[in-house]
Amino acid sequence: MVNRVTLLVLLLTLLCIQSQGTRHNLELETATSASGDDLTASQDAPGSANVASSLSAIFQPQLGDFLSSYFAVYQAANGAYFGGGGRFDIYGHPNVTGHDTITTAVWIVGERDDRTLDAIQAGWHAADLGCSNTACEGFVKSDTAPISPGDALPISTPDEIHELIMWIEKDETGDWWLYASTESTASGKVGHWPKSLFSKLAQNATVVSYGGFVQVKKGSVSPPMGSGHFPNDTAAFFSNVEYVDEFGRKIAGNLAAVVTDKNCYDVGNMGDATFFYGGPGGCVPV
Repeated sequence: MVNRVTLLVLLLTLLCIQSQGTRHNLELETATSASGDDLTASQDAPGSANVASSLSAIFQPQLGDFLSSYFAVYQAANGAYFGGGGRFDIYGHPNVTGHDTITTAVWIVGERDDRTLDAIQAGWHAADLGCSNTACEGFVKSDTAPISPGDALPISTPDEIHELIMWIEKDETGDWWLYASTESTASGKVGHWPKSLFSKLAQNATVVSYGGFVQVKKGSVSPPMGSGHFPNDTAAFFSNVEYVDEFGRKIAGNLAAVVTDKNCYDVGNMGDATFFYGGPGGCVPV
């Protein structure tokens, strides 16, 4: 059972099964394959036509046929991107057990010509499966990091909201740097993913996604996402949502909404670079 929410750095190759353990929050993933889920996407934003292949490869880790994944995100796709991030609130889920995974994150994805992917991910994470923190090779922690992988994060309550601010950006050397802060820590460099880890991301990203993801064992009831509420004033939120385009400009808005199953999770309308997302769960994949 996971009884706290922490910061995690994770390097995961999706063709490999990670060892059992507790994984929690800020994470890096390198995805190496794609699958074909039935997804819903709006058609009035960049990349909506190719949303399915990119997201499926990240959110459907090839850990076997016994797991199923759900997500509710906004994303920019089919461009050349060099960073992205935002501000989002943090929620604890003490009853997460087994193979359940609950994540809120920013995903930076590079899709290669052979349809495989590089991807890095940063956010808060509660789960009972996977290699965690610096046990996973690849991420290089900064000596002056304001927050470190494995640090406990403050959890929001109905009376007090706690937020995490994340920004990922590629520097002139090709490394991808993660910046983070909470209300009790100053913003600073948490660390970086070296260029040498990647193929496509060594050049640029092709997808930037923001939102929530859950994973559950087939036949089990899917866990909540975000605060556990459908998009409304009590739901979890993303704000200050931006990405860096090929000209180095920070762009807000014009993103595609992508949701796996609106019976259990959803995203609200985006306005002023802000949106609500999440849901109570309750889906039973077979």
